[in-house]
Amino acid sequence: MFEQTGAIILSVGTELTEGIILNTHFRFLGAELKSLGARTSRCVQIPDSPVIYREELTRAVKDCGLVLITGGLGPTSDDLTRETAARVAGVKLEYQASVWEGLKKRYPGRRISPINKRQAFIPEGFRLIENPYGSAPGFAGRINGTLVVALPGPPKELEPVFKEQVVPLLARELNARIDDELKATVMMVPESLLEEGLRKHRLGKVVWGTRIAEDRILVNLRGGTAEERRKAFQGLELEFTPVLVRKDDVRPSLLLLQALESRDLHLAVAESCTGGLLGKLITDIPGSSKVFWGGLVVYSNEAKEELLGLDPDCISRHGAVSGEVASAMAEGVLKKTGCKAVALAVTGVAGPEGGSPEKPVGTVWISALASPAESMCREFNFYGTRNLIRQRTAVAAFLMAESLVLKRSFPLGSKKLDRSGN
Repeated sequence: MFEQTGAIILSVGTELTEGIILNTHFRFLGAELKSLGARTSRCVQIPDSPVIYREELTRAVKDCGLVLITGGLGPTSDDLTRETAARVAGVKLEYQASVWEGLKKRYPGRRISPINKRQAFIPEGFRLIENPYGSAPGFAGRINGTLVVALPGPPKELEPVFKEQVVPLLARELNARIDDELKATVMMVPESLLEEGLRKHRLGKVVWGTRIAEDRILVNLRGGTAEERRKAFQGLELEFTPVLVRKDDVRPSLLLLQALESRDLHLAVAESCTGGLLGKLITDIPGSSKVFWGGLVVYSNEAKEELLGLDPDCISRHGAVSGEVASAMAEGVLKKTGCKAVALAVTGVAGPEGGSPEKPVGTVWISALASPAESMCREFNFYGTRNLIRQRTAVAAFLMAESLVLKRSFPLGSKKLDRSGN
């Protein structure tokens, strides 16, 4: 059983070894294996070299009970996974007519190059792993008793294929029930603190896997009893508050939209340091037009004054990055809506330049406003790159606005200029 011998992950592609593409496979697959109760003993990046690939795969099947391969399944000559797996297994490649016919049906009216026919071959004796998200199917089979699973390289294909088709396969191998799990989302909590919390509230045989997404950390609690998993989840809620810990896989932007829809409210945004990111993340969600009124990107002080009606004296007295300016921005955009809405405004220093000793890079003020007497306005001190600061600002803004809409306390912020009981 590979829960004892461990698993090895081989990621194939010169674009990975040369740093052209960031390898996210190790984090994703390692977390998924951990949540299934299996451990990853080694991760290897392999260039598009037949000799190196063959040597690494031969060594891997001797060292462990499970090998996961990512990439190398495309139609070009440097896609080596099919041929390498067949050679190490000592079998021929076998043509799968259904794959070729499926490709032609998937792209009606388009000329499919004959080179794509390479993707219709898999090692003899292996089972096909269909890929409805791309053109390259995977395959699974045993080499000298070791289970070898080959998966497509692009994350948008690999991740759903793994969850939908490979997890049930591995669960059978591990004699585990894949419905014996509790999925959770944790936001605005550093990964190290989350790991401490998971260890602190672990019960019985509950195991977990975590995966970092742009705006949240996904947690899978597996094993143990349903009651033990529930109590472990409740422990995380107690540790980090129910605002930051949710059941299932949810995005902060969606949480806000659901709250607004439940109260028959619209959303208007005024953005400075995020430069339109709030509006982008909201409109990424299908159906967001039901509640999203729109927004203004007011990057300069002049734009804040001309488009939102801010008093120049407010900016000169308090500075563009201040609670007073964030509140005035929210009030300005709320007045423009002419409908029952919540306003959300952000202003800050995203860096890498522009900071000062009083307001260093990462200083952000966020204001969520439902009425002149009901608002939250908080200061945050984020760290990281420009993109990370903007991303964290968006997450905090969505969660704050959701808390205002649902009339509950919000646990974050180093300073407050609230005008409500929250």
